[in-house]
Amino acid sequence: MKRLLSPWHTVAVLVAAGALAACEPAPPTPKAASVPGAAAPGSASASSTSVPASTDGAVQGLGDDAAMVAASAEKAQTLPSHAAPDAGASPLAELKQYVGTYPSDSNMSFLEQGVLADRLKLMLGKEYSTLLSNLRTVSPLTEDAGRWFITGNRPHEGGTEAAAVVVDAGKNAVRVWMLHEGKVSEYQDPNHITVPWPKDVQTMQDNQKSSSKG
Repeated sequence: MKRLLSPWHTVAVLVAAGALAACEPAPPTPKAASVPGAAAPGSASASSTSVPASTDGAVQGLGDDAAMVAASAEKAQTLPSHAAPDAGASPLAELKQYVGTYPSDSNMSFLEQGVLADRLKLMLGKEYSTLLSNLRTVSPLTEDAGRWFITGNRPHEGGTEAAAVVVDAGKNAVRVWMLHEGKVSEYQDPNHITVPWPKDVQTMQDNQKSSSKG
């Protein structure tokens, strides 16, 4: 019959078994799959992100395109405009709002203040006041073939004192016809641009000339 181990012997066996287990080497830790071009852990380049050489080329290409677009836009701004002349580009275009009205219809007569008045003063000089006197009895500002005109005479002095003003805003031009003391005078600004007389103005001129002869 086998001899049983004493409690002390049992304790000694367990301690020896624990010591042997502690001395046994641990199983190797699996290595992570290596990535081509990746920096080793702990190296100085591990925390930085590398940019492929082709990316630098793309960025440079984008910069060249942007510079080209900017240069093209700047060149386009310097090219001369070939747009057709527009009456709206002329300072005289503001008279359009007065078409169909008399100079006395508003607080500011367009014959005495504003862009037309300024042009008339420069054109006529001292005769400007004569023009105003000859337009006391006056027609409304009338449109004809893109031109605006006004005609009139001095009250009770038809046939000796009369006037007509024609504005061509598209040409930025003004033409004045004036009958003063029975004599006809014409003024034009600018001198090299011809502004045709509207049909109604021609009729008025013929009537005034006929009256002066009578």
